[in-house]
Amino acid sequence: MLFNSIPYLILFFFTYILYWNISQKGRKPLLILSSLVFYAYFSFPFLFHFLAVILVNYLFSEWIFKRKNQGKSNDKLLAFVVLLNLINLGFFKYFYFVTGTLYSVFGWQEVKSFATSLNIFLPLAISFYTFQVIALQVDIHRGILKEKVKFEDYFLFILFFPQLIAGPIMRSDNFIPQIDHPEIDADRMKKGIFLILGGLFKKVVIAENIAPIISPLYLDPSKFDSFSLFFATMAFGMQIYCDFSGYTDLARGSANLLGYEIPENFQGPFLSQSYREIWSRWHITLSSWLRDYLYIPLGGSKGSVFRSNVNMFITMCLGGLWHGANWAFVAWGAYLGAFLWIERSIYLARGKKRLLPDTFPFVGFIRFLFVYLTFSFSGIFFRSAAKGDESMSTAYQIFKGILTFKDVGETLDRVGELPVFIALGLFFNWLQYSDLAYTKLKKYQNVLLPIFTLAIFLLLGIFGDGGQDFIYFQF
Repeated sequence: MLFNSIPYLILFFFTYILYWNISQKGRKPLLILSSLVFYAYFSFPFLFHFLAVILVNYLFSEWIFKRKNQGKSNDKLLAFVVLLNLINLGFFKYFYFVTGTLYSVFGWQEVKSFATSLNIFLPLAISFYTFQVIALQVDIHRGILKEKVKFEDYFLFILFFPQLIAGPIMRSDNFIPQIDHPEIDADRMKKGIFLILGGLFKKVVIAENIAPIISPLYLDPSKFDSFSLFFATMAFGMQIYCDFSGYTDLARGSANLLGYEIPENFQGPFLSQSYREIWSRWHITLSSWLRDYLYIPLGGSKGSVFRSNVNMFITMCLGGLWHGANWAFVAWGAYLGAFLWIERSIYLARGKKRLLPDTFPFVGFIRFLFVYLTFSFSGIFFRSAAKGDESMSTAYQIFKGILTFKDVGETLDRVGELPVFIALGLFFNWLQYSDLAYTKLKKYQNVLLPIFTLAIFLLLGIFGDGGQDFIYFQF
């Protein structure tokens, strides 16, 4: 059930109408029921697996609370429940990756035969809900949650359908206190509608029109010239931003209309002037999760500069692996981790001064351009992962084609349209980065809302039907 589809519109419409016409006592069961319908629409059999995961984690959380109140240590119990969740994630998501790697390295035919005899499917949203339940268990252990979470609140926190499939990854102390106190007013409703319309525009008009233009290039990159390879790379970076940021906007807008706030995941990342800044603006809830539940437990920045850089690099590589069972995702994380390492080393070596001083001509634009270009290049690994076993060779061919300035080969059809879509994506980055939409334009929202609504629906009718999956649904 895609957010940009008729079934979701029907589900949300009936949920919304019933939700605000019944008492608060009945709202939580209604949201849980709607969330179950939402997940079952994708995969009814895996719904029972999902519910079992939530139930097991709920029982463990009760046990952790009980032992904590008795003054007993929960270290081993927490480690066990975290390991249990990781085993569940690892079996479904990384089984073929591990067995394939073992076969490639050692040539064990028995491993290959065993793997091919099984037919393992990936449960929808397993990466996102695994991180969310692990964070909840750790928050209970750390004392962030002072009181036991009620059974229905626990289920709703994990199941809440606007963010169920691809996040944002919610924190317990942010969402659970809101559950019994949904609030709605005219401003929140207008904000929710603006977010939904903006999300639809980013997804349907930009992301879904970039995808078919650049897809032929990944079938055989060696056929195309450097011009096509370069603009396809820049366009994919904007495609994934508009796709995932669009999803987040739809999720946040839907939550707003139900009286809740869920966290922002993007804040104009492509206008960042450093890698440190871009990771505070790109997939924010995952970045903060990796920081709080992986980087800091590894030691964070407590040790030497070298050790903290190693911790950061490991975190980025594992963050890449979280995205998918493919070495291209690990390479994606390592690539970005290397840039963070280099940037941080230069920054500290210069006494916490930037490489280019603020007085340097056009310094802001130069920093933005460097970060934007190099970050977009990381998308070569990300997009090439779809090629499976050929992912790394595909990435190599694209890098080689761009960096050798190859002027022979085919030119991608409609490549001239890509700068337009890139510019539109950068415009949305500017709106997020400057917070213009929620501050300076707020006083004009009554005039802008009907105009924006009409314009969006006209563009949706012209540019597409919005029928493609969101990229992050595969994770």
